[in-house]
Amino acid sequence: MHEISVLEKVVQLCRKAAEENKVENIKEISLTVGELSGYLPYFFTEYFPIITKDEPLFEDTKLNIHETRGEALCKECGAMYKVSTTEGACPRCGSRNKTILGGDEFRLEQLIV
Repeated sequence: MHEISVLEKVVQLCRKAAEENKVENIKEISLTVGELSGYLPYFFTEYFPIITKDEPLFEDTKLNIHETRGEALCKECGAMYKVSTTEGACPRCGSRNKTILGGDEFRLEQLIV
Protein backbone atom coordinates (compact mmCIF):
# COMPACT_ATOMS: atom_id res chain seq x y z
CA MET A 1 0.00 0.00 0.00
CA HIS A 2 2.33 2.69 -1.29
CA GLU A 3 -0.51 5.23 -1.35
CA ILE A 4 0.24 6.13 2.28
CA SER A 5 3.82 7.19 1.59
CA VAL A 6 2.72 9.16 -1.49
CA LEU A 7 -0.05 10.83 0.52
CA GLU A 8 2.46 11.70 3.24
CA LYS A 9 4.61 13.38 0.57
CA VAL A 10 1.58 15.36 -0.69
CA VAL A 11 0.86 16.51 2.87
CA GLN A 12 4.52 17.47 3.30
CA LEU A 13 4.42 19.55 0.08
CA CYS A 14 1.23 21.25 1.28
CA ARG A 15 2.82 22.06 4.63
CA LYS A 16 5.84 23.57 2.89
CA ALA A 17 3.68 25.69 0.55
CA ALA A 18 1.57 26.86 3.49
CA GLU A 19 4.64 27.81 5.51
CA GLU A 20 6.23 29.69 2.61
CA ASN A 21 3.01 31.64 2.02
CA LYS A 22 2.05 32.11 5.69
CA VAL A 23 -1.19 30.16 5.30
CA GLU A 24 -2.91 28.90 8.45
CA ASN A 25 -5.54 26.63 6.91
CA ILE A 26 -5.93 24.78 3.62
CA LYS A 27 -9.54 24.48 2.47
CA GLU A 28 -9.08 22.08 -0.44
CA ILE A 29 -6.43 19.89 -2.00
CA SER A 30 -6.97 18.63 -5.55
CA LEU A 31 -5.18 15.58 -6.91
CA THR A 32 -5.26 13.95 -10.34
CA VAL A 33 -4.87 10.17 -10.19
CA GLY A 34 -4.70 8.15 -13.40
CA GLU A 35 -6.18 4.68 -13.41
CA LEU A 36 -2.86 3.34 -14.73
CA SER A 37 -0.78 5.14 -12.08
CA GLY A 38 -0.83 2.18 -9.72
CA TYR A 39 -2.54 4.24 -7.01
CA LEU A 40 -6.03 3.53 -5.69
CA PRO A 41 -7.90 6.79 -4.99
CA TYR A 42 -9.93 5.06 -2.27
CA PHE A 43 -6.84 4.83 -0.06
CA PHE A 44 -6.07 8.54 -0.42
CA THR A 45 -9.60 9.38 0.68
CA GLU A 46 -9.51 6.85 3.51
CA TYR A 47 -6.11 7.77 4.96
CA PHE A 48 -6.05 11.55 4.46
CA PRO A 49 -7.97 12.23 7.72
CA ILE A 50 -5.65 9.88 9.63
CA ILE A 51 -2.43 11.40 8.30
CA THR A 52 -3.60 14.98 8.95
CA LYS A 53 -5.25 14.34 12.31
CA ASP A 54 -4.60 17.02 14.96
CA GLU A 55 -3.04 19.44 12.44
CA PRO A 56 -4.81 22.82 12.37
CA LEU A 57 -3.49 23.45 8.86
CA PHE A 58 -5.67 20.60 7.58
CA GLU A 59 -8.71 21.08 9.80
CA ASP A 60 -11.82 20.63 7.60
CA THR A 61 -9.66 20.31 4.46
CA LYS A 62 -11.51 18.70 1.57
CA LEU A 63 -9.52 16.26 -0.57
CA ASN A 64 -10.69 16.28 -4.21
CA ILE A 65 -9.56 13.47 -6.45
CA HIS A 66 -9.98 13.62 -10.21
CA GLU A 67 -9.53 10.20 -11.80
CA THR A 68 -8.34 9.99 -15.40
CA ARG A 69 -8.92 7.13 -17.81
CA GLY A 70 -6.10 4.92 -18.99
CA GLU A 71 -6.15 5.40 -22.75
CA ALA A 72 -3.87 4.00 -25.41
CA LEU A 73 -3.23 4.19 -29.14
CA CYS A 74 -2.56 0.90 -30.90
CA LYS A 75 0.70 1.07 -32.87
CA GLU A 76 -0.52 -1.63 -35.25
CA CYS A 77 -3.97 -0.45 -36.35
CA GLY A 78 -4.28 3.09 -34.90
CA ALA A 79 -7.29 2.36 -32.67
CA MET A 80 -7.73 4.39 -29.47
CA TYR A 81 -9.04 2.42 -26.52
CA LYS A 82 -9.45 2.26 -22.75
CA VAL A 83 -6.67 0.02 -21.48
CA SER A 84 -8.39 -1.32 -18.34
CA THR A 85 -11.42 -2.71 -20.17
CA THR A 86 -9.32 -4.77 -22.59
CA GLU A 87 -6.55 -5.96 -20.25
CA GLY A 88 -4.13 -3.90 -22.33
CA ALA A 89 -4.85 -5.48 -25.71
CA CYS A 90 -6.28 -3.54 -28.63
CA PRO A 91 -9.97 -4.40 -29.03
CA ARG A 92 -9.72 -4.07 -32.82
CA CYS A 93 -6.62 -6.15 -33.68
CA GLY A 94 -5.55 -7.77 -30.38
CA SER A 95 -2.06 -6.24 -30.40
CA ARG A 96 -0.42 -5.21 -27.14
CA ASN A 97 1.93 -2.82 -28.95
CA LYS A 98 0.61 0.55 -27.80
CA THR A 99 1.40 4.09 -26.79
CA ILE A 100 -0.14 5.20 -23.51
CA LEU A 101 -1.95 8.51 -24.10
CA GLY A 102 -3.11 9.18 -20.56
CA GLY A 103 -4.12 7.77 -17.24
CA ASP A 104 -0.63 7.09 -15.87
CA GLU A 105 -0.31 10.43 -14.11
CA PHE A 106 -0.37 11.47 -10.48
CA ARG A 107 -0.34 15.19 -9.76
CA LEU A 108 -0.99 17.62 -6.97
CA GLU A 109 -3.09 20.05 -8.99
CA GLN A 110 -4.28 22.74 -6.61
CA LEU A 111 -4.39 24.06 -3.07
CA ILE A 112 -7.23 26.35 -2.08
CA VAL A 113 -6.67 28.44 1.03
